[in-house]
Amino acid sequence: MRQAHGWLGLLLVISGCRHPAAAWKGAVEWPDERSARPVESPMPAGAAQAAVGAIREFVRTNPRRLFSGCEHPEDGLNVSLFTGPTPGLYYVLLDPDFERCAGPRRRILDGWFFYAVTPQGDVVAESPGPPDEGTPVEPPAPPLPAPEAPANDAGPTGGGARSSGAASG
Repeated sequence: MRQAHGWLGLLLVISGCRHPAAAWKGAVEWPDERSARPVESPMPAGAAQAAVGAIREFVRTNPRRLFSGCEHPEDGLNVSLFTGPTPGLYYVLLDPDFERCAGPRRRILDGWFFYAVTPQGDVVAESPGPPDEGTPVEPPAPPLPAPEAPANDAGPTGGGARSSGAASG
């Protein structure tokens, strides 16, 4: 019996030392106005977990003084949830709004924070900008045509036409 407990304890220790499998593999395609679909209420539990994961990431990556005057850091955030073009991910939009907190309403942050998050709450990526701000890509300007040389080039001697060497008479 003692040996069975020893093996069981060793098995538990070894299984606890495993590296967790990566939560997400693949590319994240960010939604645009057409592909973003708001998560309606009642929402799946995975959507709530995704929101919690994004909030934790936001709080973890910003200085604590940003949330001064808030009883809890999440008091200064509004959350919107979306599904989009990448199956298996939720897109969480965080909008800092410190009106519910004591202290200054406007803080250093300006803009929205957009995260791609798994239903387990693992943040996969942060968008480089708000979802509505796509930088318009302008096609490159066509190259200017090269200047054409005149058909009758005078050349260094000053003569407009050269003689073929035959005498005219």
